[in-house]
Amino acid sequence: MGELYHSHAPLDINSSGSEENLISHSPEEIKLEPISFDENDACPVPRPGMVFSSEAEARFYYTKYAHQMGFGIMTRTSKKGHDGKVKYLILVCSEITRSDALRKQYCAARINLTLRKDGTYRINAATLGHSHELGSHHLLSSDIEMRGKRTLDQEVIDMGVNRISYKNECRNHLQKERHLIGENGDGEALQKYLVRMQEQDGNFFYAIDLDDFFRVRNVFWADGRSRAAYESFGDVVTVDTTCLSNRYKVPLVTFVGVNHHGQSVLFGCGLLSCEDSESFTWLFQSLLHCMSGVPPQGIITDHCCKAMQKAVETVYPSTRHRWCLSNIMEKLPQLIHGHANYKSLRNRLKNVVYDAPTTSEFEGKWKKIVEDFDLKDNKWLKELFLERHCWAPSFVRGEFWAGMSINPHSESMHAFFDGYVSRQTTLKQFVDQYDHALQYKAEKEYIADIHSSNNSQACVTKSPIERQFQSAYTHAKFLEVQHEFVGKADCNVSVASDDGSVCCYNVIEDVIIEDKPKESVVEVIYNRVDCDVKCSCRLFEFRGILCRHSLAVLSQERVKEVPCKYILDRWRKNIRRKYAYTKTSYGVQHFEPHGQRLELLCNQFNSIAAVAAEFEDTSSFVKDNLCNLKEKLETWTTLLRKSSQVDVEKSNYMID
Repeated sequence: MGELYHSHAPLDINSSGSEENLISHSPEEIKLEPISFDENDACPVPRPGMVFSSEAEARFYYTKYAHQMGFGIMTRTSKKGHDGKVKYLILVCSEITRSDALRKQYCAARINLTLRKDGTYRINAATLGHSHELGSHHLLSSDIEMRGKRTLDQEVIDMGVNRISYKNECRNHLQKERHLIGENGDGEALQKYLVRMQEQDGNFFYAIDLDDFFRVRNVFWADGRSRAAYESFGDVVTVDTTCLSNRYKVPLVTFVGVNHHGQSVLFGCGLLSCEDSESFTWLFQSLLHCMSGVPPQGIITDHCCKAMQKAVETVYPSTRHRWCLSNIMEKLPQLIHGHANYKSLRNRLKNVVYDAPTTSEFEGKWKKIVEDFDLKDNKWLKELFLERHCWAPSFVRGEFWAGMSINPHSESMHAFFDGYVSRQTTLKQFVDQYDHALQYKAEKEYIADIHSSNNSQACVTKSPIERQFQSAYTHAKFLEVQHEFVGKADCNVSVASDDGSVCCYNVIEDVIIEDKPKESVVEVIYNRVDCDVKCSCRLFEFRGILCRHSLAVLSQERVKEVPCKYILDRWRKNIRRKYAYTKTSYGVQHFEPHGQRLELLCNQFNSIAAVAAEFEDTSSFVKDNLCNLKEKLETWTTLLRKSSQVDVEKSNYMID
């Protein structure tokens, strides 16, 4: 990896920097894969990140690659250190042409290598395009190859070349261009933004990855509100790489979750110069460091990016990982559009993806589609089926994913900056709009909080369980619960077995599939001792919302109140989450008086703590009194909250 600017160090993106000002990147290195060569071996395409054990090995590799492609090489630039070792080296295509002014013009193809601290040589930049036809210089390349071999020891010739990531990354390199960060005034704009944020937000975090020439390679940052929000909602994180995959001018990567209203909430942002495993690993490690070493329980990524998947395995080995379903389904029309029975095929695939309740039913219906439409040779569908445990709803429902991207109407990757970033948006423009985007999201959440706290959503049934959720959940989540209560009317319950304490029910639900009425059967097991209910549809496990089948069984059992374990704190409206009051550069205006009072009290508490901490007795005295004071304040604030009058205009104000 490159060097790393820490967020507590001053930032100068445009300066050359010095090694004394940098902190070495400590996370574990990317695993390298050796490739052994003999006379018939094909060389991988040169790319940034390839590492060689010596200068001789690097020269031999590029000589052999050039011979393979049909061009010659020569040394354009090299620089030795005090110890006599080459510190910097450029190997280029040997083709030279003459311009109209009879001046020499060199071919642009080349590799730049630098000596690393461990004595190895690393490719920092590689230009693959040639300004001439390849193949006509085969004899010249052979001659140069032989001259190069004279400088090599036999044991060096037999050594392997190390390269980053897995085999197909080199093949994909031709299709990927390195993003440029910090050009045309963008670097200065980013620098000013990061400095300003650190001045205004004491909890602001950033990290910068530099290459061996101290140029900005990757950037990560997160403000104090985003870091605090991660404590409440960082259990499931979506990695949005839309700007990378669609080649936006801003190489933006965002880490996004969902809050208690089901709204997108930002955890952090990154800028990547290259879409390789090394860059994604650095980015994920930066997020981990920013969040005090706490990894997400689940992470959702684009299924197309193998480099990102590899990085997830490296940095978050214990985290559940799945692909974004809506991202896959968005690609479905273009990948099957040419089929003769396109509409029928599309509907059948959507049906099996969204409506297959069990893994066995999914597999059976999928295979039937492949057979009916003669798709056994369709590479894309074949790969999706092989990796079905990573994305198909019937395979991922057993784990909690906060309901992210599981139905046809969920937003693609929970894009957070929609409306603020387009293909033509520059980094400078994005930085200028960044605070406005976050303020808009914070205001939208504040308005939803006001509505949930001061208005009641009417119940649709007489069930006391529905009223239990009405008083606990935010409006958005209560509407999801109500949807299940309405759907309960389509469920018919019958007892399959009953041993007194545990009862097994079959729930038959009337459903509409492809405009045709059908029946769906699920199994619900109810434990009367601890009021535990489990449904084979696994909606609660996936979304944290009790399903209609479970509600039907609870109604059959005459249960009047569900245990607290079925009312998640994640969706509650009456929890004061500290991130909402965190001081930021884009603070919500309504929270400013609260924030000012909070900052004043914190300063006073700090001064009290400084005095009390001198002795054990005074420390214990303050601690005991604070506990008593907290209990009294919680009772007092609850009464004040219930009796307070809310500005009707503000509570009814809606943001589109």
